[in-house]
Amino acid sequence: MPLPPAKITIAVAGPNAVIKVAGRAAVERARDFKSAVENLSGSGIRDVYLDLSECLLMDSMFSGVVANLASGDGPRFTLVDANARVLDLLDNLGALRSVRVASSEDRAPSVGDGKELAALPTDKRAMAECCLEAHRFLMDLKTENRAKFETLEKYLEAEIRSLSPAHAARPSSAP
Repeated sequence: MPLPPAKITIAVAGPNAVIKVAGRAAVERARDFKSAVENLSGSGIRDVYLDLSECLLMDSMFSGVVANLASGDGPRFTLVDANARVLDLLDNLGALRSVRVASSEDRAPSVGDGKELAALPTDKRAMAECCLEAHRFLMDLKTENRAKFETLEKYLEAEIRSLSPAHAARPSSAP
């Protein structure tokens, strides 16, 4: 039985945000996470503490989103209480170098209770675009990732084309 999508909570105090990801950090919540961090960055947040104490696993899309956000001009990312499975995946993809990993004594700052992040409306094209961006970032980050994700890249490019308004507006050649 598949695990349910991650529950994501966000708490903010001053220039710090603590984002707690509980459950499976995967494709279903990656776009929500990305949008939330972009909004936090736009509001002046300088440090994001990603509390992964209850995160069971992280897929490549979520990993690519985290690494991409952490590598940009936005807030600095610190992973807190990430399990070995998550750290191994991030390391294997080359994404671990984009973030700071808190030592075992480090804790996220106390910022009060978090508010649960609502899911964005379902948008297949936006999801495919987010997934493509995350995987292209991983492919650029580490050359070994190209072979891992090139088939996915082609699939996502075709999916985005098929979901684009210009494609949908074309008349069918079928009789």
